[in-house]
Amino acid sequence: MIVFWIIGVLFLIVGLMVSVPTILKFIKCKEHTTGKIISIDSSSNGNARAVYEYIVSSNKYTNKTNWTPHHIFHLDGECHVIYDKNNPNYSYIKQSGQYIRCIVGTLFTIIGLGVLLLGIFLNTVL
Repeated sequence: MIVFWIIGVLFLIVGLMVSVPTILKFIKCKEHTTGKIISIDSSSNGNARAVYEYIVSSNKYTNKTNWTPHHIFHLDGECHVIYDKNNPNYSYIKQSGQYIRCIVGTLFTIIGLGVLLLGIFLNTVL
């Protein structure tokens, strides 16, 4: 039975670590602007991360995306930036894997909760 608890807790922790920060960005970031990709970091395993800049109220901000498995970024290309109006440095760009990260994290959380509930059920039955 301990295996159910370990697996459930691990899935739950990983799911929450992935989904909660992304969900918070979706909740806080409502304003839109256009930005520009200024550099692209690539790793040896094919992942890429873009550094982008954008202007809000005459202030220039620079931020970077999370690592994505595909080269979807184009140097000097425009990007659609979504940011928090109270903290314009808190932002993300569309098509940077935010929705997929949120879905995967939520699925891990649901699986973790399901395994924990199964462990509780089996513990009471057996």
